[in-house]
Amino acid sequence: MLVHVLLSLAVGLDATPAPHRDYLPADRHDVTVHRDDIPAFARKYRTGCTTCHTAAPKLNVLGEAFRLNGFRFPENDALLRRDATVPLGGEPSKDLWPRAIWPAELPGEVPLAVRIQNDLSLSRAAGGNTRLDFRLPHEVYLLGAAVFDRRLSTFLETEWSRDEGLEVVQAKLMIHDLIPGVPPRALNLSIGLQNLYLFSFADRQIDRAARQPFRWQGFRVSDVELRAGDATLRSENEFRLPQTQPALEANGLVGGRLAWGAGIAQGTEGPRDNNETKDVYYRARYKLGGLALDGSYRPGAGPVLGGQGQLQDQTLIVEHFGYFGREPTGLGGETSHRAFGVNARLIHGPLDLGVGFVWGRSSDPWSSGGGSLTYQSLFAKGEVMFFPWLLGSLKLERFTLALPPIAVPGYQALPQNETGVLPGVIALVRQNLRLVVEGESYLSHGASRAQGLSRPANLWVRLDLAF
Repeated sequence: MLVHVLLSLAVGLDATPAPHRDYLPADRHDVTVHRDDIPAFARKYRTGCTTCHTAAPKLNVLGEAFRLNGFRFPENDALLRRDATVPLGGEPSKDLWPRAIWPAELPGEVPLAVRIQNDLSLSRAAGGNTRLDFRLPHEVYLLGAAVFDRRLSTFLETEWSRDEGLEVVQAKLMIHDLIPGVPPRALNLSIGLQNLYLFSFADRQIDRAARQPFRWQGFRVSDVELRAGDATLRSENEFRLPQTQPALEANGLVGGRLAWGAGIAQGTEGPRDNNETKDVYYRARYKLGGLALDGSYRPGAGPVLGGQGQLQDQTLIVEHFGYFGREPTGLGGETSHRAFGVNARLIHGPLDLGVGFVWGRSSDPWSSGGGSLTYQSLFAKGEVMFFPWLLGSLKLERFTLALPPIAVPGYQALPQNETGVLPGVIALVRQNLRLVVEGESYLSHGASRAQGLSRPANLWVRLDLAF
């Protein structure tokens, strides 16, 4: 029935074919990028959203190269660009430097975009009660990005939601080719409030077509509540691995196929640190086959085009990250935490399959003299493109949490172990208008089982518009 409805929507789409566009030549290899791919770039380069996305915000291989190349297409960027820029100085200023200011440019158009997410949720709680919620809108984003020259670019993301109000999610400056003379894109610097991109696989800005994140992406120690009768004990450690935070990060590309990053982060999303230490992290990603991360193909290879000219790939991607930090518990102590992750992802034409594992540990999270809390997640995701405008999605996750012995007598916590299944369908009503239907059910759910309750279930419908 759902597919019938989606097909009916498709029939109403504009059937006028898009102008033919040649994809980037196989021998082009100069690239600069970050998600930061938004509708402002469709206006800047006069190209459709599907040039860089399968179903926005999910990036295709060219969109990821564009992201890593500081918002520029590989080398023939000038062939796509149509807007006139505002020069800030001329080429002669380079010869006069340091007696003149190094020249740059401003976008000819205001580089802003808006994204509106409208949600409907149907939820059945563990106790069996069903609730229908309209979140219209759920979130509204103001997005901005600009390129100043071949070495400087910037990105801004602000978000308004009914729950959190208005907040700045990202505001960063990216400096590319930090040291002259080293290979292009080998060493860059990112400064500001930013996404750390520990994984690109299942990241909300790069690789999420459906709505829901995995459990490990939202897990916080503060969510684990200890109870002793009517008394409760809760840590104030609200750290989440994928949260954006103030950071100084060095990153780059090696050989076009190895991407690396390492940085020092605040450890909190707020403007002030909540302790006297800083967190550190690293990440690495290797891409085998297909379009390289720098936008090039191996000799003799070239782009693979799917239906209606959609750019597809034949590749294997492997990623790894490590994160080390400290957080106050709010109970007179401090907890150290660390996490590691690894994943492998296979893209073969319309198929996108991946599996990953994340492990984390937090020492004495309640300052109770107990041991360490550990968690781990084994997760997988599969997506298939039935048509250029219709994708199917399936996510699976086994999340387990091991609690330490609690030194405070009498306190206990409900089991947190669960196995979730999330099927979904994503339809592009237009290139910039996305309809998502996603469900969630559980094969096992420790908390509801411990209380003798039925397992919870959820259904979400999202209408996501960007312009």
